Amino acid sequence: MKKFFALIKGEVIRLWRYQITLFGLIVSGIWIILIAVVSKEEANALLPQLIILDSGLMAIILLGASYFYEKQEGTMKAVLVSPTSPTVLLSAKIIGTLMGNLLSVSLMWLTMLVVHQAMFPIFAALGIVVIITLTHLSIGYVLIYWSKDFMDLLLKYTFVVLVLFVPTILVSLNILTDGLENLAYLSPTYSGQILIAQLWTSSTSSITVAWLLTILYPLVLFPFYILPQFRKEAIRA
Repeated sequence: MKKFFALIKGEVIRLWRYQITLFGLIVSGIWIILIAVVSKEEANALLPQLIILDSGLMAIILLGASYFYEKQEGTMKAVLVSPTSPTVLLSAKIIGTLMGNLLSVSLMWLTMLVVHQAMFPIFAALGIVVIITLTHLSIGYVLIYWSKDFMDLLLKYTFVVLVLFVPTILVSLNILTDGLENLAYLSPTYSGQILIAQLWTSSTSSITVAWLLTILYPLVLFPFYILPQFRKEAIRA
């Protein structure tokens, strides 16, 4: 257990050294300013979108930047050849990313409390953010292993962002109707937004489908693709 906490500490230090944490805090600062300058009603309407952007799409690009920084400096090899199992190493990296996202949501909650004297269910939000982050990190690792370098990752990421956001746009424009809206739930970004939105609305429309499809991605991708690829890198290192 001490080794595990040491790995998490090392991951936090690396993220700060690569300025990944600093960049994440700057983005969180932008969300905080945006929440502070709008009205209470507008802030509540914006929060689901801001949270899904921060814990979903931003998580992918920050993960990619961290991975290729480590690979460029050669620290990835040093970590992979350590006596710790790949499962523990991967878990420490995931937790390091999760900590930044949980901090960001907590800062949004605090801003709502201080500026608008309003709160949303913080513990429920943190739990949902964990699921959303894990889902998007699983997609992020797939993009990483399919990319030759960071620029290649950015190109693939741009395409994936369009694919993930298209269902949200189509639903908002009432293009996906008559049951076709269910197709939008295949996008983890759309499903995650539905889960977050439940904190502000009483609607339970297809919430079970959103939960199932959001959880399905990490449950399938981490054990059956990402961890085997992570082990292969350890062998090559």
